[in-house]
Amino acid sequence: MQTIQRYLINNLVIAYINGYHGRNDKVYDRRLTVYRGVFNPITFTFKNEDQKPQNIVGKTYEFNVIDTQSKKSVLTKTLTIKDDGSTTSTKGQASVEISDGDLLSLDAKFYNYSVRENKDDGSSIVTYADTGYNASGTIEIIDGAYPSVIDSTSITNFTQSGGPLAKTSGNINAKPGQNNNKALHTIAVYTHAGFSGALRIQGSMSASPGSTDWFDITTDGAGSPTNTFSSSTGVSYFNFTGVYHFVRFSWSNDSGNTGIIDKILYRQ
Repeated sequence: MQTIQRYLINNLVIAYINGYHGRNDKVYDRRLTVYRGVFNPITFTFKNEDQKPQNIVGKTYEFNVIDTQSKKSVLTKTLTIKDDGSTTSTKGQASVEISDGDLLSLDAKFYNYSVRENKDDGSSIVTYADTGYNASGTIEIIDGAYPSVIDSTSITNFTQSGGPLAKTSGNINAKPGQNNNKALHTIAVYTHAGFSGALRIQGSMSASPGSTDWFDITTDGAGSPTNTFSSSTGVSYFNFTGVYHFVRFSWSNDSGNTGIIDKILYRQ
């Protein structure tokens, strides 16, 4: 039997606000590693040349990932300040979450990263990755450590009320954090017994949508949000784009038609 240890530790990085006025050796120059398929939380602690955490309440810091070949920024995120001005354990700390969606369009390889302070007057102040006045650090994107293929969500219940058409699904989590780069959604609509009628897709930006929080979504290449079927039996495929908290599907028959949509497979 193999016994494997796993460590639940914070991904903590030291950043220097004013450089270092002593030795020329590098201290705390640690490479960052992030993985596809999961959220990657990173905490930065901002220190001065005496290794003391600094008060960063009210400041704005920007995290950038830079391609080493093109020298262009491929990912920009604003840090969340954890320092509340009074708690010692979080003094000088700010965090950023790199989601699976942030990494979708990036190759698995080494990049540089930097963190700068953005001032209200539009200027920026450098922070250092180590005590040798280096403004950039190294970040590696690793593929394959976690599964990236997402199973489709199967929707077979269309009994919810309040939808735009007669039969409406429940609210389906559209995983906005995962989709914030390539917001492509695909559905496979399974029709039976010669279904003739209409299907509409709706989205909501609310985390707790009410009846007025929904809007129609037009599928790619369609001229209107109403997708029509005529004596359909089989599978029809549709794509749509956008970042939503939730989506739902609503359909109805044409007058006199007894066909059905018995299943929709949905993948973000």
